[in-house]
Amino acid sequence: MTTGWCLYDLGRPKAAAELLDRECSRLPSHALRTRTRYGFRRSLAPAASGEVEHACTIAGELLGMMPAVPSATVNSDVRRLARELSRSRSSGPIRDLQPALVQVLTSTQG
Repeated sequence: MTTGWCLYDLGRPKAAAELLDRECSRLPSHALRTRTRYGFRRSLAPAASGEVEHACTIAGELLGMMPAVPSATVNSDVRRLARELSRSRSSGPIRDLQPALVQVLTSTQG
């Protein structure tokens, strides 16, 4: 997980996405906080590499977990994802995800 995030920070989002996909698939289903935290980071990597449909699929699966795992770190990653996706607003998957993203971001502010 750490290597994947480092690859993202080093500007290698495609390699990061591949590694984070593999590592996140190994997380147990009951580890909601970990799955959510690394899942949004996992979503950021393909978003940054132009694979917005994959990023939206990942994020869509995670947004429902947000109320169960309150975390400033996760909230920050969701805001980063929203900014990243806003660069490709005309994409259908992004338009479909946008209302849920806005709802989560609005409910976590405050």
